[in-house]
Amino acid sequence: MVLVLQLAPGPLALAAAPAPSIREDLEYQISLGPCADVGRVHLILKELKPGHYLAEVSGAAQGVWQLTSRWLPERYQAEMVYREGRLVPLLYREEFLNQGQKVTKEFRFDHEQGRLTLWRQVKGKEKVKKWEVPLKGPAYDPLTLFYNVRLGVFGPLLGGTTLRITVLPTPEPREMVFMIGAANHQGREVMMECRRSETKEVNQYYLSLSPEQVPNQAWTRVPLFGKLAGRLLNPGEIKKEGLLALPPSPSGALTARP
Repeated sequence: MVLVLQLAPGPLALAAAPAPSIREDLEYQISLGPCADVGRVHLILKELKPGHYLAEVSGAAQGVWQLTSRWLPERYQAEMVYREGRLVPLLYREEFLNQGQKVTKEFRFDHEQGRLTLWRQVKGKEKVKKWEVPLKGPAYDPLTLFYNVRLGVFGPLLGGTTLRITVLPTPEPREMVFMIGAANHQGREVMMECRRSETKEVNQYYLSLSPEQVPNQAWTRVPLFGKLAGRLLNPGEIKKEGLLALPPSPSGALTARP
């Protein structure tokens, strides 16, 4: 072996890591008030390796909206693993612009130690730990929550029922409340509320879900502009079966409860 290394003309080439498998790529058109196409958003699910996934939302403004920092590209990512019938979050990252400065927030889940920490970075500087709270039970980020709903982890979404799920704290506790409505030709109507316990503030969102629990349309109200809405452009790309290409659950895996 030593002789081979000495005679070799250069460093031995290493095999390139396999590219992540894209399980699904959905595209939404964003409208704002009377403007029909202010941005496009992609929702992508990648399989990093069996049982290990990365979900990502990224958006870019269209046309003249590119001139405003408010609509420059943003990115949200969730790294998660499949354990005992559900997806468990490991890391949730947000990248956005705040007053012209790029900000990155990372929510790090330490299930073994039972803690959740938030780290913040501004303009590429060193990341700073903002807070740490006990992780007494599951707290889902928006992307992990979305795919768990699609997997049926929280049961069927029946008309007239209400579903409450603990989501990322601020660090005060928060919950997402889903009020399931009737089904029509556009899909099943759902009103979603995100509630902050410390301020009693409530943000409302309205969804029209496909049979696979994917929003065909979604909208909310924003100051000054009025209605902010998204419309799915490629419903034919919805993965109807085998979304995760699920492997057998590993033994001794962490159990997460809704």
